[in-house]
Amino acid sequence: MEAFDQATQQELKKFVEQETQKAQMQQTIHEFTGRCWESCITQAKSNQLDSKETACLQNCVNRFVDTSVFIVKRLQNIQQ
Repeated sequence: MEAFDQATQQELKKFVEQETQKAQMQQTIHEFTGRCWESCITQAKSNQLDSKETACLQNCVNRFVDTSVFIVKRLQNIQQ
């Protein structure tokens, strides 16, 4: 079996890193969704959310987005 050339190895490494990052992001979103659901949804009483649940979910999402933006900016500042 032939080994991959240097360019192909770099391309494969980059692909694996990107897929790993995607998987980590999906896992984070899954965990985040579960936490917000547990915090905000008191009873699955109907097919619709009430106004309190909707507001809670919006606040939870906003906190997640704000935190994610803060972390990205912080990491960018550290790298510079």
